[in-house]
Amino acid sequence: MTGVRPASRGPRGAEAIHAAVLALLAEDGYVGLTVEGVARRSGVNKTTLYRWWPSKPSLVAATFRHAIARSLPVPDTGTLRADLVALVRSKAAFFADGPGRLAADVLAHTGADTELARLADELLGEHCAHVAEVTGRARARGELTGPVDDLLLADLLLGPVWLRAVVTRRPLSGADAEALVDTLLAGLPRA
Repeated sequence: MTGVRPASRGPRGAEAIHAAVLALLAEDGYVGLTVEGVARRSGVNKTTLYRWWPSKPSLVAATFRHAIARSLPVPDTGTLRADLVALVRSKAAFFADGPGRLAADVLAHTGADTELARLADELLGEHCAHVAEVTGRARARGELTGPVDDLLLADLLLGPVWLRAVVTRRPLSGADAEALVDTLLAGLPRA
């Protein structure tokens, strides 16, 4: 098996598996995480883990996908500005605490692990998909009148969130989220 199974599917005990991955990442970091340790902690057979996730990076990526799906719904408030502010606030909260907080340690290893780098890129692609969903609705409502590079907008939104959560460890306040979005919206083609 070469790919990662879809996030919507998983073995019995998937909740226990993902909880074990997060707990072990918090205790031992990415380097100390082992599939054997996850099997022990979750009570799921190691062969089951390898059947679903052929490698440590794929298991970690699935765990983060699971956490993102549970913690980061795409907002639909009815306006582009409010959607983007809600998106920035939810991502800031995710990276400041819980599973998102552990992402810094994991992503620090992407330079040495090409599979992990590819999977991290896929996870960041999901962030872009969230932004594309928001801008797509804004286009349908007539709030955006011209082309918008969703990938660039996603990078511009997530960059300050990531910088605050991982590098400076300063919280991104609600006012900061609003100022960030207002600055970016000033450069977008709007009605």
